[in-house]
Amino acid sequence: MIVVAEITDGILISKARPNLLIRYARLSLVEARPTVQIVFLLRYALGTAFTSRQHEPNPGQLVVGALAWWLAVVAAYLINGVLDVKEDRANGSVRPIARGDLPERTAAFITAGAAAGSLLLSQFVPGLTIWTAAFLLLGWIYSAPPFPAKRWSSACAVVVFGLGWTSFAGGAATAGGGLDTAGLVFATVMSAWMALVGSVVKDLSDVDGDATGGRRTVAVRHGAWLARALGAAGALAVGAGGILAALHWAPLTLVAMVPVAVGAVCVVAQIVRTARIQGADKHTRRSAYRAFMRTQYTANLVMVAALVLHATTMR
Repeated sequence: MIVVAEITDGILISKARPNLLIRYARLSLVEARPTVQIVFLLRYALGTAFTSRQHEPNPGQLVVGALAWWLAVVAAYLINGVLDVKEDRANGSVRPIARGDLPERTAAFITAGAAAGSLLLSQFVPGLTIWTAAFLLLGWIYSAPPFPAKRWSSACAVVVFGLGWTSFAGGAATAGGGLDTAGLVFATVMSAWMALVGSVVKDLSDVDGDATGGRRTVAVRHGAWLARALGAAGALAVGAGGILAALHWAPLTLVAMVPVAVGAVCVVAQIVRTARIQGADKHTRRSAYRAFMRTQYTANLVMVAALVLHATTMR
C-alpha cells in the first residue's frame, strides 16, 4: 500500500520514496557495521586527544573532522559489503546486502555520496584531507578489483594496519599537529593488533565463503590450523611488544597495554578451545575474533580514560 500525505488544495504526494530513502540510509549504516564505525571513531578521537596535549584544538574543526571521518569509515565498509556479497552469502551473512534488503546499486551510490561528503568536509579542517583520501584509498584497495587486498592475508594485514594508523593520524591532524611519542606507540601497537590478529582470526569462521569468492588467504590455502597458529603468534607478539614499547618509550600508554596483553591470552585461549571442537559452528569459530574486538575496545577506552585523567591532574 502506498502511503500518502495531503497538502493544500487536496493535492496528495507519496511518502513511499522518502521512506524508502530513509530505510536504505539506515540499512547502509547497518551494513557498514556500527561496532566497527564506533571503534574507528575511537581511534580518531584518541589521535585528537594525544595531540591536544600540545595543541589547543578548534572545537568546530573537531566536530567537522569527526563527521568527515565517520563518513569515510561508512564509505570504506559499505563498499566492502557491495563487493563482498558473493562471499557473504556463502558464509551465511545476515547483513542487509547479503540478505537482499539493500540493493547493491543503491549501496554503491550511497558509498559514493559518503566518500564525497567526507572529502568535502575534510577541506574545512587543515591537514585532514590527505589522511581522509589515504583512508578512502586503502578502503578501496582492500575490497575493489582488480587486485583486492582482501584476497591475500599478507596484503590484507598491510592495508588493515594502514586503516588503523591513518585514523589516529587523521585525529591528530584535526587537533592541529602530529602524534607525540605516546601517540605513535599507541597507534602503532593498536594498528598492529588489527593487522596481525584481527585480519587473521576473522578468516577462521569464513573459510568456505572465502574459497567460494576466490580468496587465497592462509586459511583457504593452507588450512585453519596455520591461520590459528599465525593468529596466536600475532596476538602474543603484539601483547608482549605493546608492554615493552610502553615501558621503554611511552609509560603513559602502559595502562592501556595491559588489556592488550590480557586480550592476547584470551585470543589464544579461544583459538585453542575452538580447535579442539570437531565441526564447530560459525558462532563458535568466531569466538577468537570476538575476543579480538573486545580487547581493542577495552584498550582504546582505557586509553581515553588515562588521557582524561592525565589532563585533569596536569591542570
